[in-house]
Formats: sequence, structure tokens, C-alpha cells
Amino acid sequence: MDFLSFISEYAFAFSVYGSLLSLISLVLVIVNTLKTSKIVRKYKRLMRGVDNKNLEALLEQYLTSIRSALIKVDEASKKQTSLATQVNKCLQGIGVVRYNPFDQMGSDLSFSVALLDAHSSGVVITCIFGRQSSSTYSKSISNGKSTHPLSAEEMEAIKIAKTSLELPK
Repeated sequence: MDFLSFISEYAFAFSVYGSLLSLISLVLVIVNTLKTSKIVRKYKRLMRGVDNKNLEALLEQYLTSIRSALIKVDEASKKQTSLATQVNKCLQGIGVVRYNPFDQMGSDLSFSVALLDAHSSGVVITCIFGRQSSSTYSKSISNGKSTHPLSAEEMEAIKIAKTSLELPK
């Protein structure tokens, strides 16, 4: 069998296989073109506004900015924690009760004021005004209680101050 007879005998098979290979090559070219165009679009989006800068230098600049921002966020977080601790020790609850300690005499010029922090600790101050004299007392409060005996008005002032601590902030 010579070469020409071999080719003429299998010409149809050669053309079918050649067509299949061409079709497969065409599909691969289309797929690669689509993937390449997608990559080119991403690259152009990444490089937008760069103006011929070195991409490595640009990324290094961004990393430096990010590190600086992280340091500032960490410092702000520490400062916030410190301030939150300080705020708990600040005056946050106030209760005032005005009353007349003497029956049938005078008006409600006497008062008790409770000044409490977030832990219900602080002081209660009582001023009793009479016609001839006035007296002022203070009693320390720790966790809502005092080591000194409290009057009904002082307990009421502490209760009002505790209620004001429970308000949403």
C-alpha cells in the first residue's frame, strides 16, 4: 500500500479528526480569550489611578497606611477602656428628697441628696433647716449601704439615685 492510496482510503477520517481538533482548538481559544479579558479588566481596575507607579511600591504604601491605622485603633481602644473605667467611678446617680422635719412648722426647706457612682457608692448629704438653726450631715455610701444609720429621707434619696443609674445611656 502506498502513501497516496492510504491517504485516499482514510481521507474522510482525517477530515473528521481534523475538524474535531479544529473545533476543540476554537473552543479553547474562546475560553482563554474570555479568561484573559476578565483578568485584564481586573488588572485595569486594580491599576486605576496609579499613573505608572510601581505596583510593589503602591502595595507597600497601602500596607504602611493599614499598619498606622491599626496602631491608632489599638490606642483608641486602650483609651476607651481607660475612660470606661474612669466613668464608672464618676458621679452618675443623683437623688434629692425635700421634706419638713418639724411637724406643723416651716416648709420643705430640709433635704437629703444622694450622690452615687456606677457601683452605688458615694455620699448622702442631709441638711435640716429650723427656725433657730440648721445642721448638715454627710454619710458615706458603699454598694448602696452606709455604716451609719440612715433616715427614711436619706434612704429615699439613695433609692432615687439608684433608679437614675438604671436609666438607659
